Amino acid sequence: MPFAFHHSISTVANLWVWKIEESEEELKQGLRFHPHLQKRLNTFKTQSKRVGVLAVQQLLLKAGINPDDMQHDATGIPRLPSQHISISHARGYAAIGTGPGPIGVDVEHLREQVQRIKTKFVHNSEDFAQSTSELIQLWTAKEAVYKAAELPGIHLNQQLLVQPFEQGLAQISHPQKKQSYSLYFFDLDHHKATVAVQNH
Repeated sequence: MPFAFHHSISTVANLWVWKIEESEEELKQGLRFHPHLQKRLNTFKTQSKRVGVLAVQQLLLKAGINPDDMQHDATGIPRLPSQHISISHARGYAAIGTGPGPIGVDVEHLREQVQRIKTKFVHNSEDFAQSTSELIQLWTAKEAVYKAAELPGIHLNQQLLVQPFEQGLAQISHPQKKQSYSLYFFDLDHHKATVAVQNH
């Protein structure tokens, strides 16, 4: 099976990425179908979503995590008993990030449609992101921070700002939370990924 890579981000986080080339049946091999996994699979109508869920399960095994230990809370956020976790899957890739503190991971396929919705998530100060590739990288950064922050209702184009990519920083300025995050960027073929780790 084509496990893509594991990347250790100092002592603060780990990223595992799976390049999805298998069928749904192939990805089921070696997995134990506990009830909440089957229930989650049943909620997805498209095969691409189901193979993403299964690839995440395979990544948990690669990371030495018992898939039975990962539960989703009432808001759909994944939880582990002893560490923080974030998951993401997009067409062709799945990823998990783990760490001792709040963490977010997002992976997205490059697509031109992002140009049509950029005003919904791009702040005026983020004019360094112009091309489709740059906008997708910015989107993954904001999604990763959003997952790490667990702050529903935040306005991505006003209250969550990303610094130029080479700085690797983002900041939330919200009435309920003011917090900075370190960002780690990854290029995958026709995809972008970002890991966000909350700073102390």
